[in-house]
This record gives sequence, structure tokens and C-alpha cells, in this order.
Amino acid sequence: MKRISSRPLAAMILITFVLFACKAVAVAAEPDQENDTSGMTITASDDDMTESSCLDGITEYAETGPFSYERKTSGRVKMWVPDVSEGCKVPVIHFANGTGARCIAYAGILRHLASHGFLTTCYESTSTGNGTQCIEAVETAMEQYPDIADNKLGFTGHSQGGGAAFICTYRAEQQWGDEMSIAGHAIEPASGFGQAPMNWSSMYAQITSPMFMFNGSVDTLVSAFYVGMAFRRLSDDVEAYWYEAQGAAHIPIPTKWSKESAVAWFRWKLLGDSNACEYFKSMPDTFDWHFQNSKNETSCD
Repeated sequence: MKRISSRPLAAMILITFVLFACKAVAVAAEPDQENDTSGMTITASDDDMTESSCLDGITEYAETGPFSYERKTSGRVKMWVPDVSEGCKVPVIHFANGTGARCIAYAGILRHLASHGFLTTCYESTSTGNGTQCIEAVETAMEQYPDIADNKLGFTGHSQGGGAAFICTYRAEQQWGDEMSIAGHAIEPASGFGQAPMNWSSMYAQITSPMFMFNGSVDTLVSAFYVGMAFRRLSDDVEAYWYEAQGAAHIPIPTKWSKESAVAWFRWKLLGDSNACEYFKSMPDTFDWHFQNSKNETSCD
């Protein structure tokens, strides 16, 4: 056991230092949305649009979606609020930052999710592994935007925040049970790192909601072995998928792969979109993705 745990631990020691540099690089690459409208498009509005259909018809998951959005702040909770038609209910998504990084580092992913109609949140913290901040963030979004917040929750994040995606999913299940539909999406998750609970492994084992995770093929900080450890800690009864993003490192942040997979995954698992399911399952057939493992796969019917 010492050999298994020491390799990821040695790699993780580097993350604390390197991701601080990532923050500065990302700020230069991703301008603050308050001063940038390049990701905003014409609002998708239709007087006949219903609660169940208001997000229908979107099939280009890797491209910017059809919805405009506003960035709002409430305390430490950042929100990207899509401009959807009256009566439209949308899933609430939370993104957990990696070690030393702030929400601005992931602005490209956050804006992308909002452009696809998701009420997107990010708790402003550089240490997110405990999985409590995400609950506060989605609660804030649901309280402030009850007219559009649906009973569907998605949790994603990168590195330490990828580990938080698991813990957030667990905590949301414990808090809301069957009242919410929940799905997790973990980007190069550094399980057990930073502020992660000491019993993170047992929390993973209790998750019942579907989980997706991916490692980067050239990630030298969070290896495929480490991401596979998260996969193996999940119950044998849970639906889970593990892919490898071809050409993705830990830094720069794997934005391209994160945007594409998050929209397809959350549309499938939170909206029941069979087209998104087929797209998601076909991703390993492309040059950008490689299939690693899965358990308890469900059909797209």
C-alpha cells in the first residue's frame, strides 16, 4: 500500500506550487466575462417553449451554446445566469477550482456551460476539496433564481476540485436524496488531496449518482493511475465512466475536453438527452478521447 499511495502523493505536492502559476496564465488567456462578450450569442427564446423543451435541440456540445448570460456575484459565489425564456427550468452546475486557482482560471468552461443554458456557479476558493462550498453555491443559486433553477444538480471541477466533484455529489445526495437528480463530472481528479475529508474513500463508495471522470494523456501531475484509483473507489453498483483526454496536460487546463464532455454528460444525465448520450459514448471513437473503463453502463434509449 505504501508504494501505491506514495506516487500520487509525490505528484500532488507539486500541484500546490504549479497551479498558482496556472492562475496567472489562465487570467491572461481567459478575460473576465464582465468585460468580455465574445462568448455571448443571441438569446434562444421561443414563446411556445415549455419547461421540458426549453433546452432541446442543442447538438453542438463543443461549440458555444445559443444562450446569452449574465455574471452575478453573491458573497463568494460567482454565478453565470443564462437568459432563458419564461417558464424554462434548467440544471444548476457547480465548478470546483483546483489548488491555488480561482474561478477566473476556469472562465472558459464556466461561460461555455452557461451558454448551453446551465445555471452555472463557482465558489471563490483556492482550496475546494472538502465539498461543502459547492453545496452553499448551489443553494445560493436556487434561492436567488428559483424561477429557472430546476431540481437537477451537476458537480464538476479540476484537480483538487475534481476530487471535490465526487465529494460534492456525495454531500448533495446526503442532503437532498431523491428530491434531486444529480450527476458528477471530474476533470483530472486529485482524490484525497488538499482539504479533502479523511474518509473521502468511503464517501466515494457511497455515491449512487452517475459519475464521469477523465485523465489527461500527458498529465504528469495527476496520472492515469491516480484517476483510476477514484474509479475503483466507487461502488460496483454505480454507473461510472473513465476516459482519457488525448494530448491533455494538467496545465494548461484541459479546457477543450472539459467543455465538450461536460455539456454532453450533463445533457444526458440531467436532461435525458439521448442524442447527448450517443455523442458521449462515441467520443472515444475520435482522436481527442480514449476509453479507459466503465461499469454499469446504461443505454441511450
